[in-house]
Amino acid sequence: MGKTINLSEYVGLLKEINRLTEVDRAQIIDVPEEDAEFDLAIMIKAKPGADKWQIQRKIQDLRWKFCKEDNPITLYIEIE
Repeated sequence: MGKTINLSEYVGLLKEINRLTEVDRAQIIDVPEEDAEFDLAIMIKAKPGADKWQIQRKIQDLRWKFCKEDNPITLYIEIE
């Protein structure tokens, strides 16, 4: 993982993502690439018919809510 982030920030972000109307379930996963430098990896199961780009946009907005000044959480996101 890249930077040190309080565990409550991860939990808070995950809760917010799970509240999105397009998301059926979101969970933290291991970063699939060994050399990748992400703070958090998330697997998202989208609801049927959900716009995956809309989910991405909403998550990008949410990550700024949990950032420290100009240093947002870097995310690896898989959407199925």
